[in-house]
Amino acid sequence: MQPASDSRSKSQDRFSLTRAWVARTRGGRELTDVSAFDGVRDLLLPQLRPLAGNSLQFKNEVEFGQDLLLGFAHDYETYIGARVEKDGDNANTLFIFMAGVGLVLTYDPSSSWRMVSSFPFMLRAEWPLQGMSDVRGQAIARMDEAYQQYTRAFTHFLGRFNKPGQGFAVNFFAQLTRAEVHREAQPKLAALGIENQLGGDLLGFSASSTICDSLNMPMLPFRENDALAKRYAVKFAGVNMAQDIAQIPDADLRFEVILRDISKEIIPSRQMGITILRRQVVLNFRVFNAFDPSKPVLQTFAAADPHDDKIPYNSKSDDTPERDLVFFDRLVTRTLTQLLQGLARRDAQMLAKVDVKLDAVAPAIPRFLEMIAKTR
Repeated sequence: MQPASDSRSKSQDRFSLTRAWVARTRGGRELTDVSAFDGVRDLLLPQLRPLAGNSLQFKNEVEFGQDLLLGFAHDYETYIGARVEKDGDNANTLFIFMAGVGLVLTYDPSSSWRMVSSFPFMLRAEWPLQGMSDVRGQAIARMDEAYQQYTRAFTHFLGRFNKPGQGFAVNFFAQLTRAEVHREAQPKLAALGIENQLGGDLLGFSASSTICDSLNMPMLPFRENDALAKRYAVKFAGVNMAQDIAQIPDADLRFEVILRDISKEIIPSRQMGITILRRQVVLNFRVFNAFDPSKPVLQTFAAADPHDDKIPYNSKSDDTPERDLVFFDRLVTRTLTQLLQGLARRDAQMLAKVDVKLDAVAPAIPRFLEMIAKTR
């Protein structure tokens, strides 16, 4: 395992929590150090043994042309502290979001590393938060638990999409190639103070994982952040080290997810002693065939039913940007999940939950499902 990229930003450290975790557990090693993530391998070993049996080997040397390499790239993390409902009451809660991609690679000295299959996955972990004064410090203290859950998410997706002995569809790939916030939605996010958090990165990594999960299909790494495409180098401890770049194949089936609109309505009720925060999102979902990129295979707008979030009447401490981020993120995932599962099942009732009529998308579904089947 290694981070997809370890470049520092003036605005933020992309791997702030992981860097602190490695410094504590691995004696201050840099994230580019091969041994920095030995702890992750230790976590994965007992999880992968029952899944892969004798076909999985942990070793420092690879027989090029014979072995497939199983990789784990960490590509995104963020954390927030928010007051959200827990067992009927609002409670201080720590949220850690981590996004990664599982990779199956093969190596040929003449063609370098070749990606055979991949699957994005995302962890949304939460714990009680002891006050809001040092959210980062409390997040760092939870990283042992976070990585335990993170590696379990990796193992779960591996079991679904890359079962030993089943082979891989190496000639047809799918990828989320565009994820962004529409220009008309940007001011609304800014007004809520979450324009920097709910942007292309979180939307893209989340949507890529949701598509993979909901359609039960492998997905290439999200290209919007080009760290994997340009900087991912596979390394082995000890005598064998391969520094060649792992190229991401061109996608044949391409997805686009646009956060088209958001809304938040504040409904105070003095009589009931509560304030309702009613949130909604609208997504624009499009699918393209790379061989005919001028016309979408399928396109639609999707808007799930509004979500009502209750806080004490006129409470200022509960209505925060962090709480908005949590619930808008959940709404985006729910909307996309219901849309994708409704399409896959041709389920009119499920599609109606996101305001999509089956008759309107029915002509495009057979081709859509045919292309999905090619990726498996």
